[in-house]
Order: sequence, then C-alpha cells, then structure tokens
Amino acid sequence: MPHDPIRGWEIETPALNDEQCKILLQDDLTFVDGKVVEIEKYIEHYKKDIDKIIFHTWHKSLYKLYPNLKFVYYPFFLLDHQKDASQHQKTIEEKFYFDSKKNTFLCLNARKRPHRDIVFAKIKNFKNCIYSYTHRGVPSPMHSDWTMEQYRDWNVNNKDMLTNTKNLLVCADMYNLTQFSIVTETRYNLPCDFITEKTTQCWLALHPALYVSNRYHVAHVRDWGFDLFDDIFDHSYDSKSDSDRIDALFKNNQSQMENGITLSDSIKQRLLRNREHYLKNFDKILLPQIKPLNFNTLI
Repeated sequence: MPHDPIRGWEIETPALNDEQCKILLQDDLTFVDGKVVEIEKYIEHYKKDIDKIIFHTWHKSLYKLYPNLKFVYYPFFLLDHQKDASQHQKTIEEKFYFDSKKNTFLCLNARKRPHRDIVFAKIKNFKNCIYSYTHRGVPSPMHSDWTMEQYRDWNVNNKDMLTNTKNLLVCADMYNLTQFSIVTETRYNLPCDFITEKTTQCWLALHPALYVSNRYHVAHVRDWGFDLFDDIFDHSYDSKSDSDRIDALFKNNQSQMENGITLSDSIKQRLLRNREHYLKNFDKILLPQIKPLNFNTLI
C-alpha cells in the first residue's frame, strides 16, 4: 500500500506468543500532531499486550515520545551506508579533492519539502553558488547529473553499490567546485532525530556544512565526534524553534554564504579526519556490538 501523509504506512500485526515480538521501524515514519502514526496503530492493535513488542528504530531519541514502550536503537540505514562507503573507499578518495574551489556553497535538493521551498527561495539569489531542486524543475548545472529516473532505477540492475553512494560519485564535480554545503535534510520539524546520507556524505566529499534539519541536529552529529567547524560557522540556529531555525541559519551565516570561507591546509586536514572518522569509527559509534537480528515484521 502507498504511504498516506496522514494515515501513515499500513502495518503488519504478527500474532503474539509468550515470546517478545521484534518489529523494525524501517521506513520514514509518519509524524502528525507530535505522534507517530504507525506506533499509535500498534498501541491500538495490541492494547495491553504492547509491552511484548520491542521496537527497533534508527531514531535514537524516539523513546522520549513514548517512554513506556520498549525501544532498541538499531541504525540499519546509517550502518548500511557506512559499510558501502568503506567498501568503495579508494574510489571515493580518488573522486573528491580539495583544490579548485571556485564557488562558495552547494545546495542540492530533490524531492519537494516545505523547508526546501523556503531554503530555495533564499539561495537562488546568492551569486557564485551551485544549487538544484529537481522535483521543482530546477536541475543542477552539471550536464552529466542523474535524471530522476536514473536515480530511481540504479539499484534495479546495479547491486554492487548503493544508489546514494553512486549518486554522490556522480555529483563529485559539484562538490569539488564548492567550498561547503547547505544540507537540506529529509525532514525538518520532527520531535526526534532523523539523519540520512545527506549529512554523512559531506564527510566523504570533504565538505563543511550548514544543516537545515530537525532541532538539535548539529548537537547530535557533534556527539558522534565529528568536527562541525564551529570556528567558521555559527551553529546557534540548531537550538531555535522550527519557525525560527532557517532564518537564524541564514542571518548568522550570511557572510560565509556571500563571500565564501577560507580553506587552509588546516581545514583540509580536519576534513580528512572527518572522513577517516566516518569510514573507520562510525559503525562502532552507532552500534558497538553489531549483531544480525531476525525481525517478526518490518514497516
């Protein structure tokens, strides 16, 4: 069944026995009025037996919304992408370099999102930047960039590399021409963390970044041990409310977006350390003891 933005995903409800039931919350969950629609469905279905359900999720702070339910942090998406990048480390290192930064920032957008509409309205007036918003009919200036169909169909016939890894390599020239990224993450107003490849790929591409994402996104990434370049960017926007965060990001970092940043050898070494930290340590930070799990059901 297709996703409904109000009613969410359809869920599977396996029969319960004396053992606990493990459910992987695999897809992009639906948040409406501060509640997770899919979890509400499970609560309604299982009622008093909901304590037999163990939800495995890649939203680390989801438990704060439902403190009486059982959650296990299982960041399958982030683990898969880190593993794939590690397998293609040599190719990535050959593709991305630090010189020839002729443009200020890069801001790549695909699917339509309200927060991306706001950001795009702001960045399109900046000079010397590179941007796209493909689902709004604004392609990137790179002639070899993927079409929407190429992105969609890559993993149909290509299993040796994840779509997002391949797409990053396709976009390498744009990263190599720009000094830093404005990352418009998938979601903006969730009451929990939601961090995707849009954030992690900057480490591979040697890009500092400003993040248009959920509240405390920067703090979460900093807790992982990555250099956020606080001496270059003003990240105080990270703690602002949803209504103020984007305006604060642009107001406090306007000079960097207009004039660019100074890329020294010291900055290069810090960027290389971020990449190394991601490739060598990220899986251990996410889940110190990675064990294969058999789930009763997925959504």
